[in-house]
This record gives sequence, structure tokens and C-alpha cells, in this order.
Amino acid sequence: MKIRKLTVLFIAILFSGGTMLYAASNSSVISVYINNVLQDKGGLSSDGETYLSLSQLSDNLHSLIAWDESKKMVKIYKPNVNIALLDSEKKIFGAVKNGSRNTFTVFVQIDNLKTEISDLKITISNPGNETDTIQTQHIEEQKEKFWFRSSEFTYTFNTKGDYPILVYLKDTVSKEWALVGEIQLSVV
Repeated sequence: MKIRKLTVLFIAILFSGGTMLYAASNSSVISVYINNVLQDKGGLSSDGETYLSLSQLSDNLHSLIAWDESKKMVKIYKPNVNIALLDSEKKIFGAVKNGSRNTFTVFVQIDNLKTEISDLKITISNPGNETDTIQTQHIEEQKEKFWFRSSEFTYTFNTKGDYPILVYLKDTVSKEWALVGEIQLSVV
């Protein structure tokens, strides 16, 4: 009886392995480029369908992802985020001189926000990827659209190049920061 069970088990494993190899032969790993930058996580192409990393897309497409493990469901929220930089005279700017020390505020306009958030954060990074937080703000009132203006922030621009100013939202479900907006400040 044991030999019969082992034989049946062996044949079942043999067929399932062959089936998996056949299924794998119909799929291929693909390279994923977003804005001409090769991404760390590749994609998968299988039977005419393309599968990409959701977490990777979230950051690059500036969206919030809500994963519900119990329901095996993903919700993607893509708010519309506009950013403007205002100098100490309240004028819009986008470039500064190398070596200058500037005081500015970040104006953020958000609409089409279809999920609840708890916080907003604004950061600035220099070309060497050193990051400073401009402001973190708890959001009390839940609105689909709102405007936010940071406190004045003083920063010294010591290196030529682009300084990304990033806006993050923290949703109330995952409690994780999600990049939702970006503007480049040029130092010339």
C-alpha cells in the first residue's frame, strides 16, 4: 500500500512540475523604464498580459496605494498635486544662484484626493541626496481638495544642479508615506 501511495505521489509531482515548467515557458521577465530610468524591479509578460511592481509604480506615478490583505484587494489613489515655490517677497521662482542662502515657502494645491490622509510632509534634497524636511503637518480636516502653504524655510544652496522638493501624504489605512508630488529647483 505504501509503494502504491508513493508511486501516485511521484507521478503527481512529476506532472505538476512539468505543468509549472510549461506555464513558466510562456512568460518572460521584462525591463521596466520610467522616464528613461531603468527600474530595480522588472516586470513579467505572460500570455499577452504585463505585470509590474505596484510599489514601484506608486512612487513613480505619485499615487497612494491601499492594500487590504483580508479582501485581497488593492486601491490606487492618484491625487492631483501642484507645487509652487514662493520667495521671501511672495514671488514664484524656480532657480537660485549657487552659494546663495534663500528663504522660501512651498505652496501645495491638492485636489481629487479620494482617500483619507493623516499627514503631509515636504522635503528638499541636494544633488548629493542629503535630505532635509521642510515641514511635516498633521491634517485634521478631511477634504477632497485643499491648499497648504509651508512655514518659511531657509536653505543654503552649495552645489549646482537640481534640488527635488517632494510632497508626501500619509494615508490613514497603511500609515505609510507616499510620494504624491515633485518639483525641481535649479541651482545655477
